[in-house]
Amino acid sequence: MTWIEDIKNFIGRMLLLREINARKTQPKRIGFSTIQHVGIVYNAANKENEQLIAQYANALRSEGKKVFMLGYVDTKQLPHTKKFLLNSEFFWKEKLNGFNLPIKGSIGSFLQTDFDLLLNLYLEPILPMQAISAYSKAKYVVGSYLDGGLNYYDAMIDIGQGNNLKNLIEEIDFYIRAIK
Repeated sequence: MTWIEDIKNFIGRMLLLREINARKTQPKRIGFSTIQHVGIVYNAANKENEQLIAQYANALRSEGKKVFMLGYVDTKQLPHTKKFLLNSEFFWKEKLNGFNLPIKGSIGSFLQTDFDLLLNLYLEPILPMQAISAYSKAKYVVGSYLDGGLNYYDAMIDIGQGNNLKNLIEEIDFYIRAIK
């Protein structure tokens, strides 16, 4: 990352934190059995991770949950290999402002959806994905343990030494099923 990107991200985080602090509400934990709408934000750069997330989304759907996925692609244009589907969308650098924050009106229906639960299935603190979590209308937001992550999430899951997406999904799934 260049020093210009570092400065843009620093300013973007400051602007995002100011917005978050102005509208912070109490999280509303919902028992797994009552969850109907689930949103998933993920890094769409890795094909294997994308397949793992799609499998988990399908498992949730098989339990009667409505799942909508939003993948982030860190490129100027959306690659031709990424396809919009009825229950998934993508956003990329063209959909970001000058401080690497998503332009809310260009993201699609994801930010307008009232999710019962928003899952952040990524392991690195990438500002555009964290901003989506902060902008979301989700009642409860869960993600991987990241420094400063509680600014964007209601709960963070520390997966310790097994720092990979498969372990994160397993731990988050265990956690959300334990909520009564």
